[in-house]
Amino acid sequence: MTDREILELLLKNQTTMQESITQVNTRLDNLETKVDKVDASQVRMENELTEKVRALFDAREVQNDINERIITALDRIEAKVDVLQLETAHLRRVK
Repeated sequence: MTDREILELLLKNQTTMQESITQVNTRLDNLETKVDKVDASQVRMENELTEKVRALFDAREVQNDINERIITALDRIEAKVDVLQLETAHLRRVK
């Protein structure tokens, strides 16, 4: 091989390597763009999930309060029914 052929071969290899590097850079840029989109999507989903969990917790607290009021009302009604039972039992004995 002559010096010229060696130089041409080296130039060809250099050009091929440069094209390969350009392709790798393009693919890397595309990958970075996709990762950025995934990150943004993940942040959005995390925010939405946090809001939904808070809403569920708030709804649970409201339901607990309602249940407590119902239990209290039932306790009062039960006490009144007990009193009425005692009064009717007394009235039955008196007759």
